[in-house]
Amino acid sequence: MLSRLGAALPKGRTLPPAVWERRHAWMLRLVWAHAGALFAWGLLAGHPLWHATVDAGPIALCAVVASRPRVSRRSRAVAVCVGLLTSSAVVVHLMNGAVEGHFHFFVMVSVLALYEEWFPYLLAFAFVLGHHGLMGAVDPASVFNHPDAIAHPWRWAGIHALFIAALGIVNVVHWRLNEDARADALHSRESFRHAFDDAPIGMALTGLDGVVQRANAALCERLGADPAGRPLAALVDAGDLGARPFPADGGEIEVRYADAGAWGLWHHSLLTGRDGRPEAWISHCIDVSKRRLAEDELSWQANHDSLTGLPNREHFLERLSGSLGREGQVAVLLVDLDDFKVVNDSLGHGAGDRLLSGVAERLCRVLRPGDVIARFGGDEFTVLLPGITSEDYALGVARRLADALREPLVLDGERRYVSASVGVSFSAPSEHDPHALLRDADAAMYRAKEMGKSRCEVFDDSMRERAMERLELESGLRHALDDGELRLVYQPLVTLDDGRLSGVEALLRWDHPIFGVVAPLRFISLAERNGLIIPIGAWVLREACRQLAAWGDAALSVSVNVSARQLGSTDLVGVVRASLEDSGIEPRRLCLEITETAMMADPAAMGETLSALKALGVRLAVDDFGVGHASLRQLRALLPVDTLKIDKSFVDGITDDADDAAIVEGVVRLAHSLGLQAVAEGVETAEQVAMLRSFSCQTGQGYHFARPAEPDAIARMLAAAPASPHRA
Repeated sequence: MLSRLGAALPKGRTLPPAVWERRHAWMLRLVWAHAGALFAWGLLAGHPLWHATVDAGPIALCAVVASRPRVSRRSRAVAVCVGLLTSSAVVVHLMNGAVEGHFHFFVMVSVLALYEEWFPYLLAFAFVLGHHGLMGAVDPASVFNHPDAIAHPWRWAGIHALFIAALGIVNVVHWRLNEDARADALHSRESFRHAFDDAPIGMALTGLDGVVQRANAALCERLGADPAGRPLAALVDAGDLGARPFPADGGEIEVRYADAGAWGLWHHSLLTGRDGRPEAWISHCIDVSKRRLAEDELSWQANHDSLTGLPNREHFLERLSGSLGREGQVAVLLVDLDDFKVVNDSLGHGAGDRLLSGVAERLCRVLRPGDVIARFGGDEFTVLLPGITSEDYALGVARRLADALREPLVLDGERRYVSASVGVSFSAPSEHDPHALLRDADAAMYRAKEMGKSRCEVFDDSMRERAMERLELESGLRHALDDGELRLVYQPLVTLDDGRLSGVEALLRWDHPIFGVVAPLRFISLAERNGLIIPIGAWVLREACRQLAAWGDAALSVSVNVSARQLGSTDLVGVVRASLEDSGIEPRRLCLEITETAMMADPAAMGETLSALKALGVRLAVDDFGVGHASLRQLRALLPVDTLKIDKSFVDGITDDADDAAIVEGVVRLAHSLGLQAVAEGVETAEQVAMLRSFSCQTGQGYHFARPAEPDAIARMLAAAPASPHRA
């Protein structure tokens, strides 16, 4: 009868397999939960173990059957229905037929609506009628708890079954109405047409073969034509979609339009029919061209120098790495502008940036289209020459690069000249390390700097040795101060009239554990570059002041060289003040020597620092005067100096060259007229001493008087009266 009744009822649409499986999984969990809960309930209610097992066992058996994948879909659903209805029967039994327990049947029947099929309600109607009637006849108290039901169990079984039937009818009507609504919404041609055609983004209805069946107005406008009848892959650049225009399960693909280079983000969704089978693709296309342009711009910025537009360090290394071992021999040129810091310091960083842009433009003009030029940082440029057939070609490029810079550049209406030192390195057949090739070019460039700048040098093995030595020195210098490897020696300054020792100049020496005694010329430039000159210079100031105090001669002074890097430090004034206070010497006994070039790099800024030092009471000296580009009057007008030290290059020629003698005499007289003391450096002969006396130069310094000496030797010189005015 039930089967005939089920056959007479109208058939609903079957749920898609994936949807049905998800719902069945939740129903199965519910059955398992009831089996465990009712087993525990029976034990807690005082029933013996066998009784609780009899109650929960059939429910667990139904769950096992329902979880078997080889069992048919309908059979698994029946097992779930029986398990849930049996759970309701056990609940009624455990509650001794209380009315409240019967409500569990209504809840379970409502849950069965998830299957969206007829048979669960027919099964529920039959289960309630049979269970209430049979159990009411056998054990009425286990099903009902009121007298009339106990007396007439089949009557009340029918009443309860009718309630279940009514609930089933309501549920069936509800899901059928919803089902019809969903189907109407999905398959209504009119609703779909409006939503499709009026969408503000591009949309296409595409068959499973990849051919566009219909396109909306937005997509037609983007493509410039109606793509209906054309494969979707033909709308984009070849290779973006290829033979697989859609992902296996939908998703997104970003492609470029074949006609314009604009970019679209396609999202594909698979449409299925009522039987769950795929029918077509619905594709949405969003224009992402602006986003792509922004990404391309960010990528360009990440690989190029913002000032010159040239590739940056990372991009150059990538290109160099790709060229090694693939394009024959490779040459790398490292181009470093000479004295570029002077431009920044004197004209400002804005002028320096404009100069770099002009240099980059000129360098680019002399290269082949396949060559790569990059700004490596600061005032350094690198050039990659891939696939060269001879080393002479690379040297020719280096000459052309130098020639390109010979003509002056116009900055702010003024003609400025610039030169460059170039280092060249060539790859070996087995060379695969771009950093090694750059390191070799860098070593060659430093050699060009050492040889007088504005020249080109090719890397050889001796340069590698010097580079390794420089690297070893730079590494060791970081620990030299802490390890006590630095020390000071002192060269006397002598009064030319009477030969009296009037002062000493503190000179730094480094007792290297491998290279022995290292002269300042070999490591001071390294300390300047890596910033170690700041702590080293502070130590020199403290040690020189301490040693001066230890000698105990109140008439003696000490001169200490101060670098441009120290002058730019905000701590210099504090370091000098602390050195004076710790040693207890009078400030006038300390003389700070600063090169003319360092003073004139930024006279205004230097003037503030030197004025603050002058306020402490120390004396200031211009070292190596004459090798820079400033006049003495300019120095005196801008900076509060006390002493002028005439460079050794002029003193060397005063006895043989009338021009040098005239220059030295003129400088001494001009210094005196401005109230400055003149000190001659590099005095090596008695003839030079005599001529300097004739010029009225007060003080001399050089090997003629004494070589740099240890503190103990200076103490002995102070203790002993000089035998003659020119005692060596």
